[in-house]
Formats: sequence, structure tokens, C-alpha cells
Amino acid sequence: MTPLDQRCLAIVGLTEIETLQERILSEFSSLCAAQSGALWVSGERVGMRLRAWRGMLDRAALPDLVDPSLVQSHAWKAGTSLLVPLMATNGELMALVQLSDPISGSFPDELLADCEAFGSFAATALKTATRFAQLQRQGLRDRETGAYTLSYFTDYATKEIYKARRYGRAFSLLTFSLDNLAGIRQRVGHAAVRQAQQIVLRVISQIIRDSDVVARATEQEFHVLLPETDYFGGLMFLRRALSSVIDEADAKALEARVPMGLTGGVATFPRDGDDFDELLVCCRRRMDERRGSLHHHLRLEPLPFWDEVELLLGNSRSPRLPDAPGEPSRRGKVADVLFEELQGEIGREFLREPMARGLLYIGGPAVKGDLPIVRSLDHAPSDFAPRVYVLGRHADLQEHHAMTPVFLEGDERLSRHEFLLWMGDGSAYALLQRRGRGATWGFHTSDPTLVEGLVSKLQTAYDLQPY
Repeated sequence: MTPLDQRCLAIVGLTEIETLQERILSEFSSLCAAQSGALWVSGERVGMRLRAWRGMLDRAALPDLVDPSLVQSHAWKAGTSLLVPLMATNGELMALVQLSDPISGSFPDELLADCEAFGSFAATALKTATRFAQLQRQGLRDRETGAYTLSYFTDYATKEIYKARRYGRAFSLLTFSLDNLAGIRQRVGHAAVRQAQQIVLRVISQIIRDSDVVARATEQEFHVLLPETDYFGGLMFLRRALSSVIDEADAKALEARVPMGLTGGVATFPRDGDDFDELLVCCRRRMDERRGSLHHHLRLEPLPFWDEVELLLGNSRSPRLPDAPGEPSRRGKVADVLFEELQGEIGREFLREPMARGLLYIGGPAVKGDLPIVRSLDHAPSDFAPRVYVLGRHADLQEHHAMTPVFLEGDERLSRHEFLLWMGDGSAYALLQRRGRGATWGFHTSDPTLVEGLVSKLQTAYDLQPY
């Protein structure tokens, strides 16, 4: 038996995908006497995702996704690296292996044939393991809704926690709750309850990735696990899921008869908890926060952006805001310098953590180079992570390496108002204000749900890229 045959036998019978991926990379590294290696596996709609790496590689320098169209059909050398496509017998690209840091200083050309032979066998093993996992999952679905069972989901989450700890990755857990099931059952019957469940699951299933998992926990609750997704990414998914359900035709028809009452919460490993139970408690706490949000109590969801701005600032139709201790939302006179001071403070915070994700919109009469946020970010690094947009009439700012100007000519509402909308990793803030004779009238809030809604509506109003 040749050494190549022995390597093929080493992966025969491995049906647990994560174990198989690690073993494939290990065997490739041994075959090529490579000290470092990485493996990207197909399955994502947008490309092949990084699933394993070893050796002296810098994880931060490895791309999370690889475009399959850039992968050659045969093994090739690129600089000091050796790249091997794992092609199944039907020509399907299953994965890509990158090997580097050869002990001998270079990879000899005669290795290519052995790499392709082992790669073909490894591709078949991956395809078999993937099919096995799919068959396993089919028997672990809830009969009524088609979602995975809670037992399968918790087992999957346990494995994801192990991988996240080992590789220093994040993942997010989301929980969705149908809060008005009793009202739906009482007013329109049990069939409508099943319809509401199916609507939520159908919409979520349409927007998740191949690696994401959806499960039914109870009649009322559903869980979604998003591997390799930080809190900000989980929040983006939550907002998209809730808005997608609202816009779904069957959901609109049901809402016309009785409210569905869909709420969601997100928690991220490891910042919000070190095990499944802790993350779940955090999700439910954040669902309670959303239920208590001013956004919910004032029924702001249907209002366009500027209508909501006027209502929050105060007009003849505006309700009185709660005035309880600790209330995150306030309306009233604000200092003239507050708008500028906040820009400067946020800019300084950005520079303290330039790799922390965040989204900031600043709007006013004109996009000028002397805005505090512009001056604060003049020295931002090239890999600056937050996304900053400045909206207003074109003045003297052409472009900026750390932000994007959005020129809006002729919008009188921007000539009368200023706003600052901030969403970060676990924080949110909004300031809305209009300047008048001798005073500035404002509304400010740290209510995350309210800020999310304002951001989403602003993007819709001006056809901005969704976050």
C-alpha cells in the first residue's frame, strides 16, 4: 500500500464534517511537508468559506470567503504557496486547499499529481459527509413546521461553541417570539396559528445562509444560529428578518385580521455568554427590551422617516413621552453645540477602536470639510472599520477616505433639521434637532430599537445601502 493510499484510507469513514475538514488539511500538510495550510469549503451562496487553518498563518490575513470562479481546475503554485482544488468526480468544486511554508523551501512540481489525486478523493469524502449530514437533519425536523428540533439545535450550538472557542470566532444566537398566538387562536383559529409559524419560518429560511440553522423551540419561539457572525451582523440579520416578515404578503393578510406580534432578540458568543443557556437568557432579555421600546409603544413602524422625525421632535399629533427615571428618550431644548460636540466625541471613540464595526449617519444643511466628524477622522487608518455617511447639500467636501458623502440637493427638510444616528457593537444613539429663533429643539434617545428603525427608514427614504 502506497503512502497516498494510506492517506486516502485515513479519511474513509469520517462523516463528521468538522473532523473530516481538519483531517484533510492535516493529511495535505503531511503529504507536501508544509508547515502551514488553510481550507475553504463550498456550501455558501456567496463563495467558499474558510473552515480550517494551521501552522504559522495569520488568521486575520486569510479571506473568510473565496470566489469559486477564481479557482483553477488543477493544482497550481502561486509564489511560495501551493493551491489545490478539491474536485468531485462530477466536476463539482468542493473545496480549496492552500499550503505554504514548505520545510524544503519550495514545493516540487512532482507533488502536483499526488495532490490532485488525494484532492479528488478528499472531495468525494466531503460530498459524502455533506450528504450524510443532510440525511441526518431530515430526521431531526419538526413535522408541523419543517424547522429543526430543539434537541438537534442545542447539539449544533454546542459544537459551534467548541469551534468558536478553538478558533477564536464569534457566532450569534437569535430568538424570535410570536407574542400574540393566544389572540390568533381565539379570533381566527388554530389553522391561523400554524400559518403564522410557517410564515416566520419560510421568510427566515429564505434569507439565511447554508451554514445557518433554524429551529422550533416551542409553539411560540424559534431560534436561529448564525456561525461566524458578530453582534452587529446578528443585529443586521434581526432587522432584516423582522422587516421581511412584515412585508410578506401572507403576513399582511393575517395582520389585517389579527396582529402577529413578532419580536426578536440577538446575543453573541462570547461577549454575551459562554454557553447556550446564557446566550438564550440574553436573547430573551433583549426581546423584553424591544417590547418595552418607545418604537413599539408609539407604533412607529409604518411611519416614513421624516414623519417619524417630526412626531418625535413634537407636533400637534405627537403623544407625550414617558417621563420615568431611566427613560432613554427625551424631548426638549438642547444646547446649540451638542450636535458638534457629539460628532467630535464619536470620532475620538472611533479612533480608539478603529476595527470595531459601527454605522453612523450625520445629516444637516451641507456636507462641509469643517464638520467635527470630518476633522476627527482625517487621520483614521486605512483599515478603518466603521461606516460613516454624511448627508446634505454639496458644499466643499469632495471625498474622504474614512467616510462617504451623500449629496442631497434641494431637500428643504435637511435645511431645517440635523440628525445623528449611531449604531455600534452593543450601543445605539440618535439625536434629532431643528434650529429655531434663539433655541434648538431636539429629541435624543439610546433606545436601540428606536434607533434601528430610524436608520432603516433613512436608508429607504434616500435609497441608501442597507446595513
